[in-house]
Amino acid sequence: EIPWNIFSPKAPYQGKVVANHKQPHTLTETTGDPNWETTHVTFDHGGKVPYLEGQSIGIIAPGPDKKGETPARIRLYSIASSAVGDDESSDTVSLCVKRVVEVDGDNANREVGEDKPDKAGTCYPDNKVYRGVCSNHICDM
Repeated sequence: EIPWNIFSPKAPYQGKVVANHKQPHTLTETTGDPNWETTHVTFDHGGKVPYLEGQSIGIIAPGPDKKGETPARIRLYSIASSAVGDDESSDTVSLCVKRVVEVDGDNANREVGEDKPDKAGTCYPDNKVYRGVCSNHICDM
């Protein structure tokens, strides 16, 4: 039986990224749309985070989030790997994450001139931009 809630936002487990599949680590081709990028990110947890297919895992980005909280609140992501992990060692967990980017929307967290290129090279310096705090954190790992 898999234990639940072993870790919490106040006592998180800190994993390590071990593999991004495909350079520059994206699974999708650029479409010109700000939300074009989906990444596959694998974390090594040393066997300390057991899980089953269908479960989710909480990620805490360093922040600040749109309310100014640092670190940002926990975000849940569906686990993409099987229970033994992509490498079948039971030491890894993988996520497929779509980068959230909204250009000239209502919830900008970067004003005109403040947006910087992400790991995939996407940048909108001439626009107000909202970047999802946690999805961008994961995609830039």
